[in-house]
Amino acid sequence: MTPQKKGPLALPVLIDTPVWQDYFRKERRTFREINALMDAGRVCCLDIVVAELLLTAKTEGEIKIFRDFTRIFPVLREPPSAWVEAAFLASKLRRQRKRLSLRDCYVAVLARTHGVALYTTNKALQRTRKAMNLGLKFYSPGKVFP
Repeated sequence: MTPQKKGPLALPVLIDTPVWQDYFRKERRTFREINALMDAGRVCCLDIVVAELLLTAKTEGEIKIFRDFTRIFPVLREPPSAWVEAAFLASKLRRQRKRLSLRDCYVAVLARTHGVALYTTNKALQRTRKAMNLGLKFYSPGKVFP
């Protein structure tokens, strides 16, 4: 996915599973922020995030909504060896006595590879962002930071 405008605030945004869960619980701030990102055409997704949302769906309506994600939002495609790179990152962090799941490393690697900002409330990802040393950008309502 290629950013359409210049500047850090114009980056496409990969929204992680816990943020989507807040959105569907209609948490006010998250609901407003994601709607603004959708209106601006900045939301993208990953198959793993859609799969996690489908796994937690409680109604047929939710299943339909989550299945539509891959039609509505651009899906970041997995490059060759993405899982290997994620495993390498997880191993590197473990040697630094930091823990990050393979899934979280995978999401970080894909966000960095595609040059998008990651919008997450995942504390483990936020705690290890400097140790990852990926140049990954994080999205926080209204701003992007390294």
